[in-house]
Amino acid sequence: MSDYAKTVSESIIRQLQEGTAPWLRPWQTGERYLPFNPTTGNAYKGINAIWLLSITEARGYGDTRWMTYKQASSLDAQVNKGEKGTMIQFWKWHDEILKRDDEGKPVLDENGNPAKVLIRLQCPKVRTAIVFNAQQINGLPAIENKALLTEWERHLEAEAILKDSQARIEHVPGNRAFYRPSSDSITLPLREQFPTADNYYATALHELGHWTGHESRLNRDIKHPFGSEAYAKEELRAEIASLMLGEKLSIGHDPGQHVAYIGSWIKALEEDPREIFRASADAEKITQYLLGREMQKVQSQDIEEQAKIQVPVLKIQEESALRTTPERVYLDVPYAEKEAVKKLGAKWDRQEKSWYVPAGIALEPLKQWLKSQNTVSKDPQAEFASALQEAGLQLKGLPIMDGKLHRVPVEGDKHGQKNGGYVGFMDGHPAGYINNYKTGLETTWKSEQPVNRLSDSERLRLEQEATQRQLKRAQEREELQTQTADLVADCWLNAAPAQNHPYLDRKSVQAHGLRVNTCGSVEIGHAQPDEPAQQWSGHGELLIPIVDINGRFWGAQSIDDQGRKSFPRGGRIQGGHHVLGHIQEGQPILIAEGYATAATVHESSGLPVVVAFNSGNVPVVAQAFRDKHPASTLVIAGDNDHSKPIEKNVGLQKAQEAAQKVDGHLLLPEFEKGSTGTDWNDLAQEKGKDAVRLQLQVGISLIKAQAKPFIQQVSSALEAKVNLTPTKPQALTR
Repeated sequence: MSDYAKTVSESIIRQLQEGTAPWLRPWQTGERYLPFNPTTGNAYKGINAIWLLSITEARGYGDTRWMTYKQASSLDAQVNKGEKGTMIQFWKWHDEILKRDDEGKPVLDENGNPAKVLIRLQCPKVRTAIVFNAQQINGLPAIENKALLTEWERHLEAEAILKDSQARIEHVPGNRAFYRPSSDSITLPLREQFPTADNYYATALHELGHWTGHESRLNRDIKHPFGSEAYAKEELRAEIASLMLGEKLSIGHDPGQHVAYIGSWIKALEEDPREIFRASADAEKITQYLLGREMQKVQSQDIEEQAKIQVPVLKIQEESALRTTPERVYLDVPYAEKEAVKKLGAKWDRQEKSWYVPAGIALEPLKQWLKSQNTVSKDPQAEFASALQEAGLQLKGLPIMDGKLHRVPVEGDKHGQKNGGYVGFMDGHPAGYINNYKTGLETTWKSEQPVNRLSDSERLRLEQEATQRQLKRAQEREELQTQTADLVADCWLNAAPAQNHPYLDRKSVQAHGLRVNTCGSVEIGHAQPDEPAQQWSGHGELLIPIVDINGRFWGAQSIDDQGRKSFPRGGRIQGGHHVLGHIQEGQPILIAEGYATAATVHESSGLPVVVAFNSGNVPVVAQAFRDKHPASTLVIAGDNDHSKPIEKNVGLQKAQEAAQKVDGHLLLPEFEKGSTGTDWNDLAQEKGKDAVRLQLQVGISLIKAQAKPFIQQVSSALEAKVNLTPTKPQALTR
């Protein structure tokens, strides 16, 4: 870490502690705030803007002009004797080099001049400069006032950004403003609820800053639960971008409630001083992206730019340089050889998705994997394999990219289980589909490799073919889900209402709308031609219906006497659920993972509880209920595998994610040290339902003050120790 990075970070941390960091200072409409260079007319960008703002605040400067000693002299001005300048840095990530043929000779262009190619540098060229504030300089003319936009002009400009983005923006009464990644939508209070139009646009543009992080735009890592460190880092980027946009549009800046993240920001900078550099760079990208107002052209421009730009790295010129390197050097590593480079000291860069040699590590043993000057960085199959691994899927070798569904095991699967699936395509731009049925993760993937230059007609053809394939896959998936639902429905309609069952007895819960299979084993059609049909469920097994938010029946979960659970292959699970109790509009709704957990909470509280079936489905189900019941308070009665580290406590992570997505509340069971329990039913088994009722009572008493009606209703239900009788079997809707 350089002294420069350490100096900048330490200064920002001090100002965060004092509440004077640049983006924490509000300023009024029309006030010039961001530093700029009067000799070039350009504003400073990224970390340089934040750093100079920090110095301005620390030294009490009232002038926003900054320039070098030489630039001051060009204006017939003189830096005052004894003044100390401020270092800034400029990073150059691209460079032009001569284009050479296979023999190393320069290639000439059509005019006979040496041709050049633009390359991206893996290690940027860093240039430093020392600048002085105008108050450190004698002889400068007075600062010219910024040409202010009129009120209607700045509002027209801000409104144009919102409209041109084509972002989905919903206005609802209340005091909540947020961006929801799952629905890719922004929610804002009504316009008339803001004190001024400037306040409205400042808030809207802050949320639009988060909106740019979607994978189809600037692709930042934004899917993290409220209150997490990663969530705070994203807020830092949006807040700095708000500062930059507010000045450029003359609408001002108000940090508002975002000061609540100060503690998390300080921690992030203490752990990694370069975080402020990355945050400032991302904020600059957000600002330029929104001010450019050409969001709809991004994908086509990206293809054209990648066709023009080769993607090499700095070439190591001398053999002696192969001994060690002062900076990281990136490698081309096939997936099958990753263990070999790992043993030689190479490490994985998650952001660049590439292996690299850390500074100080010998390069000689790794030279066979060094990227050559004109090679593409990675094999698409290896890229896709990395994405599958990150999603928890376990492969033997490279993925098969033939456009067909392939089932594979996932982390935590028992022998023979295949709770993961993927589809890979090599035609056109390599892409794929990933599904971890165990965690509920479902996502798409696209190769980062450059696309060859295509004619307009070729590009249009590929886009049309890709669209047709997507439509066909979606249609085939829906047909399979419908066929599966029909097969299971026949069994469900002939099943007997559940009275007693070994699983229910063992879990000490009642049957709320469940049935028992009386039709024997059900044969479900195979998911792909080379797999046999699945024998799903069996006589005497417990059946839990799966319906969507509109009440449509999509299948059932089957549980045998030993507690083994299964879903019909090819059936729809995402968004599917089962409700215990009766939901009333505006009344609280609890959501849990498995049936036994949900039944325990329902019987202990008397409140309606929704079964989401697995942790990955909890956020999806929660979102569906939030959309259908916007006035209801949602509480996630999550699982808590407290014996595992947080990164492996999937139930807790998904419960947090769900609560954050729907602005709900999170309740987790607490266990004594040494307990192996993970959910509310485990707590009831260990301590009894009175312990569950007590923990629910205590947890609910800590819920935010605005949920008073909810607290009162739950408290009265718990105090009365309500135990509802089993609900009637749910009506089948198809």
